[in-house]
Amino acid sequence: MSVTYFEDQNIIEINPEHLVRLKQNAIRSPLRRARYCLHRGHDDKVHEMVIAFCHNSYCRPHRHTDKSESFHLIEGEMLVVFFDDTGCVTRCLEMAPPGCGKTFFYRLNSPLWHTVLPLSECVVFHETTAGPFIPDQKDVASWAPDECDTAAVNSFLRRIKKEIDLLEVRL
Repeated sequence: MSVTYFEDQNIIEINPEHLVRLKQNAIRSPLRRARYCLHRGHDDKVHEMVIAFCHNSYCRPHRHTDKSESFHLIEGEMLVVFFDDTGCVTRCLEMAPPGCGKTFFYRLNSPLWHTVLPLSECVVFHETTAGPFIPDQKDVASWAPDECDTAAVNSFLRRIKKEIDLLEVRL
C-alpha cells in the first residue's frame, strides 16, 4: 500500500521540506509511492493530493467512469499512458514541470484507461479529482497485472515500453 497523509489545517502549505519527506516516504513504501492529501477526508467533494512516485513504481491501468482528473507536474518527469479496451497503447503524454518545454498540466474528462510511468528517479505531481473516494469506484484493467505480481508487472512494462517506442516512431 502507498503511504497516505491527511492534513487537517485551515491553511495548508507545501514547501520543499514537505517534498523531501514525501519522496523519502515513497522510497520506503512497498509500492514506491506516497501522497499528501490536501482534503480533510475521503468524503470531501474535491480531492487534491501531492503525490510522489519512484521510478520503479507501478500503478495498474485504470479508468474512472464518472470522474475527471487533472495532474500538474511539480518535479521530475513522467509519461501518462492511455490504452484502448484491449490494453494496446493509444497515446502518451510526456510531462515535466513548467519551463521544460513539455506538457506540465493535463486534465482527463472521459473514462479512458490510463497509467503513469515515472521517467525520473522520483516524480512529484499535484492531482485533483472529484470526491468522495470510494475504493471500488474505478475500473482496473483486467488485461494488466496486479501490483503484487512482480514478474507479470515487469513483463507488462517491457511490452508497453516497446509499444510506446513504436508509437513515437509513427508520429
